[in-house]
Amino acid sequence: MEYTDITTKFRKFFELPTSPVAVKIVAKDVENEKNVKNADTKEIESPMRYCEMVRRCAVLGESFTLDIEDLSCASAELALGFTEPSYGEVYPRIKPANTAKVMLAPLEKATFVPDVVVVVSNPRKIMRMTTIMAHLTDREPVSAKFKGEFAVCGECTAIPYMENKPNLSLLCNGARMFGGYRDEEISFGFPLADFVKVADATEQNEITSALCGCIMDALPAQVVDALAEIGFGKGTDQFFGRFDGDIVRLYTTKDDKGKISSVALHIPVKFATKEEAEDAFDAARGIVAESTLVGLRDNWVDMAIIVEFGESINRAAMRGDKFTAFIQDGIKVIKEEAGKFKRKWGVE
Repeated sequence: MEYTDITTKFRKFFELPTSPVAVKIVAKDVENEKNVKNADTKEIESPMRYCEMVRRCAVLGESFTLDIEDLSCASAELALGFTEPSYGEVYPRIKPANTAKVMLAPLEKATFVPDVVVVVSNPRKIMRMTTIMAHLTDREPVSAKFKGEFAVCGECTAIPYMENKPNLSLLCNGARMFGGYRDEEISFGFPLADFVKVADATEQNEITSALCGCIMDALPAQVVDALAEIGFGKGTDQFFGRFDGDIVRLYTTKDDKGKISSVALHIPVKFATKEEAEDAFDAARGIVAESTLVGLRDNWVDMAIIVEFGESINRAAMRGDKFTAFIQDGIKVIKEEAGKFKRKWGVE
């Protein structure tokens, strides 16, 4: 796989000034070590911290191939699987300790298949990543296992590698004091497959924008109450309600002036396999109305419509029955569109 294009769209969407960092754990296997290459590797003249190398990859575009002798941090030796702990268990770490070397490179320069991709950014941008990640996992929360130590090596590398799921870290004193990380920076580690899913999802501009909700606590009480009367409960960035057997999600979105004057009504349709979902997604335009937004994520097809108020949602909610009828008409439309789609493919 070439990683230049996927890096470009990821960085462009999330407005990242730095590169995602590709990480490869190479086990103590002679053939494996011979066959895995890391181009443009920078010579490590004196031992360094792993977290410093990761940040230099992200910020300076450098690449490293390191073994235990290149590390100046005992925590990284344990977390990356170079050594076994002498006293008791250590978490997080790669185990059993069978690591021969670790390769690091900016993702766009990687000549190897990464095991993990580490992103260094600020909380706002990583928040956007977790929002998309949650949509891709049917609203499952993103993990955040951190304790202020073993941050980049353990929380952002060992956990994604061993547990095969993304993990968020607030970093540690070692990273901030010696690794060069700024006060406003945090890090996020992805298994490669999850990183690719998030990057690919950024290309579905219409559906991604429609399903990116504003924080519900920022809405006036009258709006929340009006939606509750219709049958919607309040979540973190969405409302949701069950209407004649269908769970409909409602997202409020801001226009380019920061005003909420529309909502997206969304029904996800689940298929047994990713391949079935892809076939259905490809054929969707022949089934649903042109105004219906259609998105693909793993084995789900997302269907949504936009309901425009022509004024702020605050004012619209003050119109009582008219506002209720407006939303209910939208629910009817999205249910009809989703119903046609489900019947075509024989899914619930």
